[in-house]
Parts: sequence; structure tokens; C-alpha cells
Amino acid sequence: MARTSAAETRHRSLYLDIRRNLMLGAFPSGHRFKVNDLCVEYDASVSVVREALTRLSEQGLVHLEPNKGFSVATLTPDEVNDVAFLRIELETLAVRRSIERGGADWEVGVVAAHHHLTITPNVAIDEDPEGNQRWTLAHQAFHEACAAACGSPRLLSFRAQLYDQSEVFRQLAKLRHGRSRNVAAEHQAIADAVVSRNGALATALLHDHIDATRISCLDSLAGSEPSPVRGT
Repeated sequence: MARTSAAETRHRSLYLDIRRNLMLGAFPSGHRFKVNDLCVEYDASVSVVREALTRLSEQGLVHLEPNKGFSVATLTPDEVNDVAFLRIELETLAVRRSIERGGADWEVGVVAAHHHLTITPNVAIDEDPEGNQRWTLAHQAFHEACAAACGSPRLLSFRAQLYDQSEVFRQLAKLRHGRSRNVAAEHQAIADAVVSRNGALATALLHDHIDATRISCLDSLAGSEPSPVRGT
């Protein structure tokens, strides 16, 4: 049965509000969410609450443990480094293969996704959670478009999983160091390299792009000032 507009609104409000508070550090590491309390707070059903928490768990923000429920995920430097390492390897592989295999339709998709990203305001999550989500989706679509022609469904699936996990790191890094990088210029350079079929340059730019987020996130976890990063 189709979800009613009221239920959809409650789900979106719940998801965005918890996501915002998680990114802002409002919940301590390991905090367990009480589904019934969230149902009362948001006037939502158990299914709507669980769907929102499940969506957050898929993004790595919430941990789901059988028989124990949902809790705030713990983020460690080792996890940040490991996810960034694997994402660099798979993202660059997928993009290189796309450059080799992609046709005109793929190029058009990359250009269109990049244009959508450039016209979508990149706003802070604490200022505009819904606007932040719109940019997040446009950002995701751009990176997906660059890798879309790689010809390997499994590679695309693994790349998407790592992207979702690294998205947590990007949000954390942006909260503390959002103005220390010219991310729009990074995306422009990547798009130009991809469309011009320069695989070596695209690989180097993607490496620096992802690694810059890794470094900023480690700084954020340590509570330190931003470290110099390449490509900014």
C-alpha cells in the first residue's frame, strides 16, 4: 500500500532531524535509540521510525545489532583510513574503465550531473538540513555518473557501498573544515578530466579529492586545526 503524504512527511522529518543531530555530535558514541520514544516525539509509527533508522544505518551513521536495536556508530581513525583506501582504489578503477568504455551518452550524463551539482547550493547541515540533503544527492549522482560506464555491476555495487560510508566522513569534515577547501573547483577539474578522457589525470584528481576528505575527517576526530591537503 502506498505511503500517505503525512507518513512521508513524518519519515523525512525524522530522518533529517536525526541525521543532522548525528552529524553535529548531539548523541554520544554508542547511544541507543529507543524506537518508542522516537514514535512519540515525531508522532510517527514504529515502521516509519525503523525505516529512518535503517536508512541511517545503511549510510554508516547508525549501527544495527540483532536483538539490541539501533545505536550511534563509533568512528575511528583506522576506519576512516581503511574506507578511504578502498574507495580510492575502486573509484579510480571504475572511472578509468568508464573513460575507456563510455560512449557519448555517458559523457552527456557526466556533464549533466556536474551541471546539476554546480547549480545546487552547498549549504551546511546545521543551517539547512533539507538543502544539505539536496546537495548530498547531487554530489552522489555526479560521482555515480563518472563511474557509470565501467561495465561491471559488482564494481559499481562495491563502489556505492564505500561511497555511502565515506559520505559520513565528508559530512564530519565539512562541519569542522567546510571552508578550507574549494570543493567546487575539485569537482570541475574531475569533470573536465573525465570528459576529456584523461584517465591518468582523473585518477590523480580523484585520489586527492577523496584523500583530502580523509585528512579533514581525521583532523575533525582529533579536534585539531585543518591539515594542509593536496588539490585545494
